Amino acid sequence: FKHLLAVAALMAAATPVAFADKKSEAYVETKANEVLQVLNDKTMTDEARAAKFEVYMNQFAHMPSIARRVLGAQGRGLSEADFNRYYKIFETYAMEVYEVHLDQFRGEAIKVVGSKDTDARRSTIESLIKSSQTGKDTKVYWDVLMSQDGKSYRVRDVGLDLGGSVLWLAQEQQAQFES
Repeated sequence: FKHLLAVAALMAAATPVAFADKKSEAYVETKANEVLQVLNDKTMTDEARAAKFEVYMNQFAHMPSIARRVLGAQGRGLSEADFNRYYKIFETYAMEVYEVHLDQFRGEAIKVVGSKDTDARRSTIESLIKSSQTGKDTKVYWDVLMSQDGKSYRVRDVGLDLGGSVLWLAQEQQAQFES
């Protein structure tokens, strides 16, 4: 019995917390829906929509971190000047990729359905988006990091559930860049 209790205590200590704080969930739901509103705005030209989408994405996601993450080990040796040149090109590329992926959900709201803490500052938020094209729900996962001062959040990656397999956009870009 003592051994069973010890194993149970060890497993409980090793298991991550089941639910992230409500603030990170609210952050994702609010900001993701704001981005979708931009994509849904039929009064905007494509150029104006793309510009506003870029503004929101730079507030919602930490694009320099995503850019470095995509480079993987190759990015560690870049000078600041080389990174800045790469970043300008990457940002344009990433905005177009994210806009295309999110565009398939145009017309629908994002609803947070759960979350899990990865560590004290990082959470994975699970949401559902109903595609206006197919009418089906798609699970979307958000890798969210709280700032060190605990006052703000940033998205590190977005994962789309494609029939049971999750495609993490930043991880996919890293694999493409490395190849």
